[in-house]
Amino acid sequence: MRLPISVWQGCSDDWQSAFIRENIMTLGHTAWQGYLTHGRGLLACKVAVTERALPSMSIDFMRDNARYVLAAEVAACLNRHDLKADIANRLISKVQTYCPNQEILVFMERKGEITISLLTNLAISPPNCYQQVCNRWEEFYLEPRSAGKSS
Repeated sequence: MRLPISVWQGCSDDWQSAFIRENIMTLGHTAWQGYLTHGRGLLACKVAVTERALPSMSIDFMRDNARYVLAAEVAACLNRHDLKADIANRLISKVQTYCPNQEILVFMERKGEITISLLTNLAISPPNCYQQVCNRWEEFYLEPRSAGKSS
């Protein structure tokens, strides 16, 4: 079920759930690709919703504004956002203990508001998201695979 456009225009306080729901395949793909390439880390997303946004975030948004932060770089990333030390320490610890093939650790920022979520009990696992996106590449990305993307 899609949320009404008003949710994406800032009329709802639950932008995080809507963002995750509308982008779960790309979130899972990016998280699993990051884990396979670099090991443990977290997915950092800068969420920018425009006034004319559609009910679902575009994949262009995800490709350009989601990045995988390596475990060794998480502390520096959190310091840039001035998180309280106890929250930062718990998140750094969680990076070492979450289950990458079943969970996604995601750090979201929107208009200075920070949300950190551990996505568990997913209907589709990060490895399955990765495989689905790779199998249906043209549905998710505009450039061909030869543009540096691999499956």
